[in-house]
Amino acid sequence: MKKQNKIIVAIAPDEQTRAAMVKRIAISMGFAQTPGDAAKIIRKSPHDVNLDETYFVLAYNYNLKESPTTTLRLVAMAAKGIAVVVGVKRLPPEMEFLCESYYPSDFTRL
Repeated sequence: MKKQNKIIVAIAPDEQTRAAMVKRIAISMGFAQTPGDAAKIIRKSPHDVNLDETYFVLAYNYNLKESPTTTLRLVAMAAKGIAVVVGVKRLPPEMEFLCESYYPSDFTRL
């Protein structure tokens, strides 16, 4: 998987599906070998991570419109080349150009 310096978003309405998608993305990016290993480093929300000191962000539940300050920080981190992977219910149209989107159908073909 080539990093494009964008926020990687796993888009699915179900929280369990988003968590599984983030696990698969973490494995494909080389952060983990198995889904069990990936589960150990994935957090529920980016708010559960110290964004000032982290080397990557893996979270399965986030609303990009919820906190503009946190979203701006995630965009800045991704622009610097830090891996930012978040699971969302839906992607706002104004955020599409900042994100690389993955849907559940992208993982059924693998």
